[in-house]
Amino acid sequence: MKKLLIYLLLAVVIISCGKTRPLHIGSKDFTEQFILAEMIAQLLENEKIVVKRSFPYGDTFSLLEAIKHGDLDIYVEYNGTGLIMLGQPPVNDGDDAFKKVKKLFKPFGLEWLDRLGFANNYVLLMRRDRALALKITKISDLINIPNNIKLAVDPEFVTRPLDGLSALQRRYGLSRMLPLIKNNDKSIVYQALMDDKVDVAEGFSTEGRIEDFGLTVLEDDLEFFPVYQPSPLVRTSTLERYPNLRPILKKLAGLIDTSSMRQMNREVELEGQDYQVVARDFLVKHQLIKQKTKSAKSEELTIGAGLLNDVSGSISKALRAVRKTFPGRRVNVLQTANPLETIQTGEARLGILSAEAFFTLTDEFLPISNKTVEAVGVIGNRMAHIVTLQNSDINTLTDIKKLGVEAKNGASARSAEMIFTSLELLNNIKLIYNNDLSKQVQALKEHKLDALFLMVPTGHEELVLMMNQGIFKLLPLNSWKDSNHLIRFPFFRLARIPMNTYEQQQNIIETVSTQMVLAGPTPIDTIIGDRGPATVISADVQPLSDSLILQLNKELSMVEKLDPAIPAANILNQQTKPLSNPLNPSKIESIFNFLLMLVIAFFFFLFVRKDC
Repeated sequence: MKKLLIYLLLAVVIISCGKTRPLHIGSKDFTEQFILAEMIAQLLENEKIVVKRSFPYGDTFSLLEAIKHGDLDIYVEYNGTGLIMLGQPPVNDGDDAFKKVKKLFKPFGLEWLDRLGFANNYVLLMRRDRALALKITKISDLINIPNNIKLAVDPEFVTRPLDGLSALQRRYGLSRMLPLIKNNDKSIVYQALMDDKVDVAEGFSTEGRIEDFGLTVLEDDLEFFPVYQPSPLVRTSTLERYPNLRPILKKLAGLIDTSSMRQMNREVELEGQDYQVVARDFLVKHQLIKQKTKSAKSEELTIGAGLLNDVSGSISKALRAVRKTFPGRRVNVLQTANPLETIQTGEARLGILSAEAFFTLTDEFLPISNKTVEAVGVIGNRMAHIVTLQNSDINTLTDIKKLGVEAKNGASARSAEMIFTSLELLNNIKLIYNNDLSKQVQALKEHKLDALFLMVPTGHEELVLMMNQGIFKLLPLNSWKDSNHLIRFPFFRLARIPMNTYEQQQNIIETVSTQMVLAGPTPIDTIIGDRGPATVISADVQPLSDSLILQLNKELSMVEKLDPAIPAANILNQQTKPLSNPLNPSKIESIFNFLLMLVIAFFFFLFVRKDC
């Protein structure tokens, strides 16, 4: 009888333990999965259900095996992935894919709940300027890349049997596509693409970096990739154990669209927000849970940029450096005609400037240095492009009477004013300012302008599109090395645009270049006493500390140092100065100095003795 009572007690204990066992939620190892899994966890906790989080638990293979064997109760899976993992052919129709996975997974004791509302498909990405230069718009066009096609991917994509790298190569005939960089950290994958270490990167359509870095999504013209719509994948036994689980999770059905998911991913990956906070804010916004504490939003930091700064070029480079230097800060970009002014007024904490912005033309021979801003690191270089129509009579700079120079006080306008002043041609040329480059291009086509002057990096997106029309040519700037131009404006360095940089450009183009830098405000005490309007600066401007300047300089990671003609932050000047002689000289120097002192002392003794 006693044994029977013991067994009964043990049975009761086991049953009660089973009821209180936490509901185990897992996720894959990327931001979107963390956010979605956290939403599910917070919804359940709001209903007093105890949960256990495993974020991340592992890759798709690990998660599927874990939920089949009861080590996990629930995780978010994508219908396209579910079909692939069971060896089914890819399906592009979302409804069809959902019906199939529901049916195929049922024998495993697993159930797909309602879809969340968006699709996160695999995509192949390129830098926009590179795609434009090679005329690549779809995956089939990748065959046009010379030599091997260098690829950055996450490791799981390499191993997936039906929708991964090997299958992609077979479908598109891309045998020259080599996975040069394999990393689970998507920031490293994107960094490799933006730094031109690879030609192509594998990504997901809901990633915030695509829009932020201005990347080109290649068209899947052979419809290789299946649709990937997420749903909670739950064990049938878990649904039986928690009868209210299904109605709780139904609240998320169809609630998350692609735009919302991309924005949430962006907040975590690019703005440094905590994924738990982002998930909670979404649930609170849609009144699925109550706000317990006020969500702390990070302070914004603004970068001023010119209207012709490429999103996929100089802007993305500045963004990446600033975000690493100011983790957890919201960083946005303000594109304006005069980014210098945004720093001076305090509207932007930092700005993307080139060398000419640090100087102001006056009636004097040399320009006045603008002491209100200082360079903190190199972003790249801009080159002077003088564009005219191929069929026009404009063949030299002296033929130009009307010159389009983009926005007033922009890099192109400032550079043109300085260059044509030094060449003594400005009095013969009318400069036409316009913030809209497309209107100036149209004016050039209609012969309302003789030429355009653009101070942009080679391969600039809008310039490439313009030159690809086959009706424009570049004029050389041959005379800059003559006379005293290099003395008057030393920051304009002699340069060349190589032949075939642009379509139908058969010749080398002599020109000048300026360094493009990230700049910040100069400390007020440094600029007191300087003269001229260039020194006006708002009292609200917050200069950067030395430690932040050094970190930004490091994150920009350019081998090229700052041009010595550009005013740089004092701490960077100190870093480049040669060290003074040490206080403790070498032994040989010490002996020599000692003997020299003895000789001096001996002559002094003789002098004194003679006087005596």
